[in-house]
Amino acid sequence: MMTAADRLFSYFPLLMTIVSLAALGVFAQWPSGWSALLLLFILYLFPPIVLRVMLRWAPLKQGVSAIDGRKFSPWLASHHIQAFYDALPYLESLLRVIPGFYSMWLRMWGSRVGYGVVWPVRIDVLDRNLMEIGNRVTFDREVELAAHVRQKMEGGAARVLVRTVRIGSYAYLGADVRVGPGASVPHNANVPALTVVGVNETYGEAVRHPEKDEAQFALS
Repeated sequence: MMTAADRLFSYFPLLMTIVSLAALGVFAQWPSGWSALLLLFILYLFPPIVLRVMLRWAPLKQGVSAIDGRKFSPWLASHHIQAFYDALPYLESLLRVIPGFYSMWLRMWGSRVGYGVVWPVRIDVLDRNLMEIGNRVTFDREVELAAHVRQKMEGGAARVLVRTVRIGSYAYLGADVRVGPGASVPHNANVPALTVVGVNETYGEAVRHPEKDEAQFALS
């Protein structure tokens, strides 16, 4: 059984679809700078603002938590808020074409991103508010940065592990690299293509498990 708040946020992608189409209709009917700004506000500013307000009301606690519907899950709500961009990835791809825009957008969500970061057009950032990326980091194509991993437990209960992803300054991540929750890539690291930096792992070092109940989570 979902809580009322969980149910409300589960409709956020539908809300975004409706208001985006409405703003697009306004722009088509009355093209002007103001209607263009309205469309851009809905597409790129409204969701980060909603997320920041929601996290003020219900702060996100890192670590392992239940997402079984018995208690409101801030992470699950943030997942619903960001789902619109997972469904329409080209909206983010457009931002990566303009130098500096995508880094600025991630900062709006709450991530810490340094200067001079090189983003490819195709990359998956699955938790836009949980990234710490240093200066002049270079990402190759189709890198995946995920600050969460879900797992179904015995009895059907679902849990999620949430931890910030950290990428040090001047690091290079090759094509199709996957970085999981709690993972860290050191400064100046050169991560080869297809590498998986797993849960709570520091690239080039042994796997760390700061919490006992996190040891069972892994990237598939």
